Amino acid sequence: MDLLRFTVSEFNQILTDIIHNQLQLNRLSIQGEITQFNQYHNHLYLTLSHKNSHLNCVVYNAAGKKLPYIKKGDKCDVIGQCNYLKNKGQLIFSAVTIIKLGDGLKVNNQIEKIKTYEKKGLLNLKDNDQIPQIIEKVCLVTSAESAAFFDIESIFSKYKHPFETILIPSSVQGLNAEKEIINALKVADSLNPDVICLSRGGGSENDFDCFFSDSIAQQICNLNTPLICGIGHKINTTLSCLLANNHFETPSAMATWLCHYSMEPLNHLTNRLKSFIPAMRITLESSKNHLNTLESNLKDALSSNLLTTQKELENLNFKLSQLNPLKR
Repeated sequence: MDLLRFTVSEFNQILTDIIHNQLQLNRLSIQGEITQFNQYHNHLYLTLSHKNSHLNCVVYNAAGKKLPYIKKGDKCDVIGQCNYLKNKGQLIFSAVTIIKLGDGLKVNNQIEKIKTYEKKGLLNLKDNDQIPQIIEKVCLVTSAESAAFFDIESIFSKYKHPFETILIPSSVQGLNAEKEIINALKVADSLNPDVICLSRGGGSENDFDCFFSDSIAQQICNLNTPLICGIGHKINTTLSCLLANNHFETPSAMATWLCHYSMEPLNHLTNRLKSFIPAMRITLESSKNHLNTLESNLKDALSSNLLTTQKELENLNFKLSQLNPLKR
């Protein structure tokens, strides 16, 4: 069977023609739940999800459109058209309006799960005070080739820190992520580090599903080692984050905090030693002055005693000469 050969430009042009002209996907209503929601300048970018399927949507010039108040977790009809960006080779759904239908299931389920753990007191099981002040060994659980890993390594090379780092590689999204994260946490805990770091970078809201896993949550609760998390960006607070001893908006923020925290005892000791130097100088100066005074007093005393002894010797010599029978 002969292969059909195209350049990238030719292939993208064919897809553009199919989507824009042949299929005429320009009057569509797509229903789903908003699982990611961001605003950049005057444009809205959102991910619409249904079960395990997701669609990237954009509303250009949102301020000029009469849109309802929407948020992550809302169930909506998004009305618009499919656009194929031939230069990027990317399909995007361009919305002209949004009809809010109510609350979605996924985000609400995550919120209810967090509330359940909170009622059980599990969100207060670990806290920052349980992290030791002296940190010499850290286990890092993340993907070995991820942007998060390189961001963390960059921070560790930038800031002073007293600990060694052991990487326990694991998938942090996808089908195998849950099992691999659990195994990595078990391995990390068995190495008896001072703290475990669980981290991944930003991404689609759906990439963080594994961090709401009950199995991972149970493993976190069972850890003997303190855990800190740096997952996603500031909008991504997962169940795993809330169960950890401490959590941060990004992997970089987690790594920066860890460096500063681990240096606090050393900095405190250094500052105390520095504060001793002026006191030691004063003590040394005082001791020097005291020794000089003692030396001066001793010299005076020796001179006085020597003079007295000399006079006594002279008197004795005189008396001896007076008593000498040969002189009589």
